[in-house]
Amino acid sequence: MRAIITAILLASAAADTAAAATIGEAKIAFSADRQLSIEGKIYDGKMWGMPGAERHEQNINGIPAIFVLHRDTPLAEAVLPQMHTVVDFLLPPELKMFDDPRLKKRVIDQETVNGVPTTKYALTVDVPEGHGDGTMWMSDTGIPMKLDGQFTKTNGKSGRLHWELTNVRIGPQPASLFTTPPGFTKLPAEAVAPLLGLQLKSAKAH
Repeated sequence: MRAIITAILLASAAADTAAAATIGEAKIAFSADRQLSIEGKIYDGKMWGMPGAERHEQNINGIPAIFVLHRDTPLAEAVLPQMHTVVDFLLPPELKMFDDPRLKKRVIDQETVNGVPTTKYALTVDVPEGHGDGTMWMSDTGIPMKLDGQFTKTNGKSGRLHWELTNVRIGPQPASLFTTPPGFTKLPAEAVAPLLGLQLKSAKAH
């Protein structure tokens, strides 16, 4: 399963070595408008997905940012076009828990979300970092249309997550959307995290 983030994978830190993924893995290529809410703070953006990869575009603190995830690596890329800079970083477990192989899913119902037929699931997962549970609406082609979830760390700190897609458009996506632009400078996550106001864990920790 894969799909979500956007700039915002950034809600809190710690990471494991699972592949980079979020809340779904589409079996088809598509694009959509995406809203992500972490602890009530809303991030509106756009996303593009294809089997094995996804891209999110988001303004953070007024700075345009692109986030690219690939299924075969635990690292994500943050691309800052205005700075001609790219950063490799590890996704926090809160955004990967719904892709964890230990995730338990239970079908609740069949519902249509923003014009797309979905299956509604109850989710729960226990991992070394804590406990997660929530509700997810997934299309039969693997597009994660909606998610309401909560993750509680072992230290008792809890965070809520909401994700929703609208204006889903099915169709081929250019491979260039999921690659790093040539000529960009690679910087450590710690170098740009304060600028974006995010908590990014460096790829060096991997």
